[in-house]
Amino acid sequence: MWKYYMPTAVFFGQGAIQKNTERFEEAGTKALLVTGQRSARVSGALHDVTRALTALGIPHSVFDEVEENPSFETVRQAASKMKKEDCDFVVAIGGGSPLDAGKAIAMLAANDGMSIEDLYGNPEQWQAFHTIAVPTTSGTGSEVTHFAVLTDDEGNKAGLSSRRNFPVTSFLDPSYTVTMNENVTTATALDALCHAVEGELLNAGRNPLISQLAKNSVAMIRDGLGAVISSPEDIQKRADLQYAAMLAGMVIAHTGTSVVHPAGYPLSVHKEVKHGLANAFFLVEVLRNVSRKEERRTNASIEPFASLEALESFLKSYGVYDHTLTITDEEAREWSEAIMKSPHYRRTPGTFTREFFETMYKKVGEK
Repeated sequence: MWKYYMPTAVFFGQGAIQKNTERFEEAGTKALLVTGQRSARVSGALHDVTRALTALGIPHSVFDEVEENPSFETVRQAASKMKKEDCDFVVAIGGGSPLDAGKAIAMLAANDGMSIEDLYGNPEQWQAFHTIAVPTTSGTGSEVTHFAVLTDDEGNKAGLSSRRNFPVTSFLDPSYTVTMNENVTTATALDALCHAVEGELLNAGRNPLISQLAKNSVAMIRDGLGAVISSPEDIQKRADLQYAAMLAGMVIAHTGTSVVHPAGYPLSVHKEVKHGLANAFFLVEVLRNVSRKEERRTNASIEPFASLEALESFLKSYGVYDHTLTITDEEAREWSEAIMKSPHYRRTPGTFTREFFETMYKKVGEK
């Protein structure tokens, strides 16, 4: 037996917002627009949202202070603003950080007297205001997942997962992704690639729909990333990459991610490595470890790549192994111990030790 659950209504294509403005009316009566400082504006997405809301007579307020790896404190401030201004739905616009923050804000603001730490205790029991997602990158798949990954007050990434976190609507307009530069395009696409591969590694063929989504996503990223880099203003090529990232999001909404993700988190939080590149650095070595006992399962997870060497060569061509960072022995030990305590570790096949990850962190700085 297998199941599939994805309650988000997806509208995909150029003009998705303008052609489906009734979705804003169905979401609520006053919107909090959650963004970062740049991509929502330069992409035109914020303009299209505010124009649609104004035409419908729906008031809105803007919170544009979401940083990369959004913090608990940012979510607290935005939720406070949402309640103070009587907003009853969120429109999250941008990359994965504003989308994840928007979901958490919608949940925290809907539960009076709750702290963000309380929400982590049993997130399924709490209410959430509706969220509409408007991605401007092609990577996290947050527009079709129930995850919100935040950075706690101690600087550690922590995932908040609840079915109420699924956006009620997602508008995917590939024209919003054209303004991504090459570095962001690459990092976000590799994040999606990791999602698809990790998801199928955990799925192990049990859900045939998830297997097909993962395989399609990997193929589209393998064949499409270079095409986008070569023709960054080609809307159809951008659409293909955005579609692949969405498929990968659908995958991890059902499987979660592997130890690759908590291994990459410290590099993105503490060393300013882009999230997708941080994950990709660990991907092949984690898969090699799994392959020692489950070669067939590993090979299936990377299809249509013919081998781990082919995947590694692909990642190398996009600079995944070019980092030169200073990582102390204490940092490597502390981060590795955190991985061993994570739920990702418990659900990942293979035999992993703290020393395995310590060795990997030391390799980040090697040339």
